[in-house]
Amino acid sequence: MTIRINLPGLEDKGTGEAIRDSPRNRGLIYSGLLDIKKSKSKFKFFMVFLLLSYLLGFCWISWVDPILKLYGRSEEMVYRDVSLQTRFALPNQKPSKIQKEIFQSKTNPQPSSVRCSSLIDGVGVDEVHKTQRYRNEILCCDRSHLRTDVCYLNGDVRTHSQSSSVFLYSHENKTTQEEKIRPYTRKWESSVMNTIDEITLKIHSRSDHDQSEPQNSCQVQHTVPAVMFSTGGYTGNVYHEFNDGLLPLYITSQHLQGEVVFVILEYHEWWMMKYQDIVKQMSKYPIIDFREDKKIHCFPEMIVGMKIHDELTVDSSLMKDGKTIRDFQSLLAKAYAPPKLSPMAGFTNLINESSTVPFHGLNSTSTSMNFSNVLVPRDFKPKLVIISRPKSRVMLNQNEIVLLAEKIGFQVEILNPKPTTEIVEMFKILNSCDVMLGVHGAAMTHFLLMRPGSVFIQIVPLGTDWAAATYYGEPAMKLGLKYIEYKIVPEESSLYESYERNDLVLRNPDSINRKGWLETKKVYLDGQNVRPSLKRLKKRLVSAYTYSLSTAHATDMGNLQKD
Repeated sequence: MTIRINLPGLEDKGTGEAIRDSPRNRGLIYSGLLDIKKSKSKFKFFMVFLLLSYLLGFCWISWVDPILKLYGRSEEMVYRDVSLQTRFALPNQKPSKIQKEIFQSKTNPQPSSVRCSSLIDGVGVDEVHKTQRYRNEILCCDRSHLRTDVCYLNGDVRTHSQSSSVFLYSHENKTTQEEKIRPYTRKWESSVMNTIDEITLKIHSRSDHDQSEPQNSCQVQHTVPAVMFSTGGYTGNVYHEFNDGLLPLYITSQHLQGEVVFVILEYHEWWMMKYQDIVKQMSKYPIIDFREDKKIHCFPEMIVGMKIHDELTVDSSLMKDGKTIRDFQSLLAKAYAPPKLSPMAGFTNLINESSTVPFHGLNSTSTSMNFSNVLVPRDFKPKLVIISRPKSRVMLNQNEIVLLAEKIGFQVEILNPKPTTEIVEMFKILNSCDVMLGVHGAAMTHFLLMRPGSVFIQIVPLGTDWAAATYYGEPAMKLGLKYIEYKIVPEESSLYESYERNDLVLRNPDSINRKGWLETKKVYLDGQNVRPSLKRLKKRLVSAYTYSLSTAHATDMGNLQKD
């Protein structure tokens, strides 16, 4: 039995009678639709409103909020590797194409950045000087790039190491401008950038500082520009020393043709001793240690920071005069003056095992190369240099590989590079070799010392496919080397003895790499040695051997024609 109670104060607008309590009436009361019979249009509008609100709420939760979390709310730059699995940027990883697009969408280069970038490259500086009474008196920064920030000062530029500052004294500018910069080329990687010293750049009106002028007066006057950069960060690893330091320094300063002073933050004596021959090719003047040299140095111009293009390369399209990575290598040759190759005389026929191993490199396709009945110089043996590793990613059957290579016909030399190994010694060995073979790692950076047209064989351990190709394979081809990749299969890895056959470490390395750099380093870089199959490796070595013979023949025939 249902008890009906009249609800005082609530009346039906149509009849004026009190509304009784019932499930139906309660629904009408609480929903605000007491007049539903006479307000069908209002009800329809309300239902449409509810439906739209639901759809908008669903879209926000499913799409808008995740996008804001990913791109708008986080200060960290999102990194995606080749498998398109999202993670944060980690040490020893380059920013991907997707990451570059994300950054560019956030920071579209402004005209001022474009102009500043041109001034850094030396474009338009003379024209600007003609339009300014007191030279140019410019402080600008190009922050439009993912990898690096670079600032430019022109006018009365003075260093002040005690305050980690560089001042630009202005005759006309009455406002105070200040910029801060960490001059290192891994901008996207906050963990290492936080270890780089920060420099403050300030522009002041000269009239505001007349009283302090004697204290900040020039103690050393320079007539050429300066480039300030850091040798901190990952310095100590040969890959980073070239990729993050020497190559960006060349890109940034080469247009000055040696008429530049280098000012170094976090100066290391050992770094200077190791690379002084290269540095001297880029600058005719002594280095300034910014922290230790307390004098106030004055310059007409200064670039703070360095430009960088890609991994171990120089992009000619971004260079003022079209310079390439081969021009950088020519600079290395001038620094270390390698001995000329001795002329070859006498030829004999060699019928050798054919091979169908793909070569990769400039002026060649990735199709198979087949050589037979190759004319070669009498007593000529191509030189194979094997880069040996002492700790991780060791070639466990290195001695067997040496015997195999010698049986094929190579002259084999084992190279054990150390941090203290002088570059001049490395250059003499590698610039005179025909083939370099080694397991993926920082020592592969030394391909930069090889002659274009030489062969580079990289043994790629499990879990390092992307890094091996990105850091060394692709740059080697840009240099003009013939690149051969030997990918380790699970049975050839020491990990095969430590994990079950169906473990993801062996079956799906990408799934392990997605856990982050530390996991990759622990499992695949520090925890793995390799034992390449002699049968599989022989095909690569034979291809490299026959190619080297054909190259030697072509070179010798060219020399004979010149004679």
